[in-house]
Amino acid sequence: MPDLSRRIADLPPARRLLFERLLKGETAATARGETGPASRKRPQAAVSTQKSVTPSAELVFAPGSSQDEAKAAYRDFYNGVSEQLNATDFGDFSFFLNYGYVPDQHAQYARVRLPDRYLNKNSVRLALELVGDCDIVGRRVLDVGCGRGGTVSVIHKFFAPRMVTGLDLSSAAISFCRKAHAYAGVAFLEGDAEALPFRNNSFDVVTNVESSHSYPDIERFYSEVFRVLAPQGHFLYTDVLPAGRMNDCTGLLKDIGFSVARAQDITTNVLLSCDQIAGTRAGAFGTGRDSGIVLEFLAVPGSEVYEEMRLGRCIYKMFELKKVERGNRWEAS
Repeated sequence: MPDLSRRIADLPPARRLLFERLLKGETAATARGETGPASRKRPQAAVSTQKSVTPSAELVFAPGSSQDEAKAAYRDFYNGVSEQLNATDFGDFSFFLNYGYVPDQHAQYARVRLPDRYLNKNSVRLALELVGDCDIVGRRVLDVGCGRGGTVSVIHKFFAPRMVTGLDLSSAAISFCRKAHAYAGVAFLEGDAEALPFRNNSFDVVTNVESSHSYPDIERFYSEVFRVLAPQGHFLYTDVLPAGRMNDCTGLLKDIGFSVARAQDITTNVLLSCDQIAGTRAGAFGTGRDSGIVLEFLAVPGSEVYEEMRLGRCIYKMFELKKVERGNRWEAS
């Protein structure tokens, strides 16, 4: 099991800053300041009443500290984010928590082309590019780390799956999803990405968007995805990680038994999206004493997290992985 202090060190800079603040016992409201959360997401108005995170930084950074404490910190934070989003005029339409994607000269795999004017266009594009040319029609789909249901809504709208299940650690996010995405064949569950509450071979497709960097034991998450996927199933996966960590995780995926059908470095596409929308989103957060953290989480051009991607220190990568049979067990081809 990987050491938690190393996992924290491997987080992208802005995420690491948030996590360190959470572990110091700050409440979600304190971490957000007076006008908005230390999230990188959308306009806010109300102040959350989330409980403070209990563990001290010294305890969590010490070798052998609990990964459950790490999860509790993230759960409290994202509960606060969702609650505050719910209190704004934008809350009913705030489905996405990703940086977004803008096409450039590189190869594109999305089959769906959106009109010029489309709500949350860049975030929807990211989900469409992730699905790419993977056939989801009539399939059983699981979205791990579903947040406020953006990826689930895209899959339901454009791809006619047999069923879609969204799972997230945040109870507030799941509560929102159940109200906002009450579609036939769609369900939402509160649960842990590292201990998926499903039987072996339960899904044909698993998706995970910009979420895995926050999992204390990412290898266990990959193993759980492999377990719940049916033979020949697809794992559609995208996230931003430090360059070295990304290489390590790619190796882990192969070791666990995934065959890599597609691997795209989409960092430039994500940066283009940040260029287009991050500043506009940031302006809605106001100028509270934590506005600098907001700018980091929105990856506004010039922010540390933006520069980490621009300079290649952090890589945003997209994968289509497959569970392939060889001999009497399931492994990479």
